[in-house]
Amino acid sequence: MAKNYTPHRIAFYIAIIAIWQITAMTELWPDNVFPSPFEVAEDLGYGAADGSLFYGIATSMWRLAVGLAIAIGGGIVLGIFMARVEVVNQTVGSLVLGLQSIPSIAWVPLAILWFGLTDGGIIFVTAIGAIFAVTINTYTGVKNINPHFIEAARNMGAKGSQLVTA
Repeated sequence: MAKNYTPHRIAFYIAIIAIWQITAMTELWPDNVFPSPFEVAEDLGYGAADGSLFYGIATSMWRLAVGLAIAIGGGIVLGIFMARVEVVNQTVGSLVLGLQSIPSIAWVPLAILWFGLTDGGIIFVTAIGAIFAVTINTYTGVKNINPHFIEAARNMGAKGSQLVTA
């Protein structure tokens, strides 16, 4: 019979909020740097009442969607290209692997230099953070297509991109 861990989880989150509140009450940092959970809840309520919370959420979701669309589109194209053209894999593949190891936060200074404090910089960091994972996974997926399936598709008249996209 499975144990019910719900009381433990609730107690854990209550303890986290209590520690947060106690730390905020020590006033080691100003309220604008480390607000209490009650101040955060109050500000969320004000933001919900005047609509600024939902506007901020919508703006963030738009930036995320655009960045991910760029990453998915670019990553799929690059991954297929790397899997189908060996010279591209030998040259660009190692670069992709190397750049994937760079954390997204490390791209922020370049994004600020190139795009300023605009949506473009945020979208760039989102896209660059995801494009390498999409590229590598697409490459791996295309490379792992059973050669018998590719041959069967060719026998049925498939050509070019139809071999990996249909």
